[in-house]
Amino acid sequence: MTKQRIIVLGVVVVLISMISFLCIFTYYRISLPVSKLKKEATKYQFYKKNFDEILFFLNASEIKNLRVMVNDYHVEIAQKLGVPGLIDDESVYQAAKEGKLVPLKESRYWRIKELKDSVAYVTPDTLKLLKIIGERFQENLKKQNLPLYRFTISSVLRTQKAQEALVRKNRNATKNISSHQFGTTVDILFTEFEYTADHQFTFACLNRYKENQEFKKKEFDDLAITYGQCLKTILAKTLLDLQKEGFCYVIYERRQPVFHVTIATKF
Repeated sequence: MTKQRIIVLGVVVVLISMISFLCIFTYYRISLPVSKLKKEATKYQFYKKNFDEILFFLNASEIKNLRVMVNDYHVEIAQKLGVPGLIDDESVYQAAKEGKLVPLKESRYWRIKELKDSVAYVTPDTLKLLKIIGERFQENLKKQNLPLYRFTISSVLRTQKAQEALVRKNRNATKNISSHQFGTTVDILFTEFEYTADHQFTFACLNRYKENQEFKKKEFDDLAITYGQCLKTILAKTLLDLQKEGFCYVIYERRQPVFHVTIATKF
């Protein structure tokens, strides 16, 4: 075989490989996600019927257990498992450089509401906990034959300066040390949920083409508003189970529509 024929054969192999990769990439990143989202959209009435038939509420015992781990427990474990000395934003960025904190970014399990008094950084263990919460929440939605939703995080890490400023303007804020100051705690809104998907590629597609009527994202988001009490209860039961298993502490807040969640162990 001549050198020229070897070069030609090599070029052909490279082209075939590139075309194969492009086909596989297109299938998994576009074709398959689009197909899955369209299939889910056809189940809209089925899901709505299931929502109508589910009467989900927390009982008195569950509510009590969601408030038994009071703030002192959260602060104590936060000081043990979190990052101390986070006085200002600069100290947060320094802790991130050292690997003690990681940025908290949106995912198919949660969205992040615009943060006004906190910054989106948590400890690596807190990030792992949030993934576990998201996975369990969506597993529990599947068990009820409901569409998948992601929860909303409204507050993350507060520096000492941010906490002091919050106390001055918000009478509901704790005047003592908050577990939010150690990167171990988030507040999860129980009033806002968003339709999501069961795979990262599918979620990316849904997010990119959220206005596509074939996916019915708006309709599914409207279901989350109409049946918010049901989603809140499923999330609450999810958190309660995780608290019982020793993964986290939870406070079902009275003055704000949030679950205050702090890691209770290292992962």
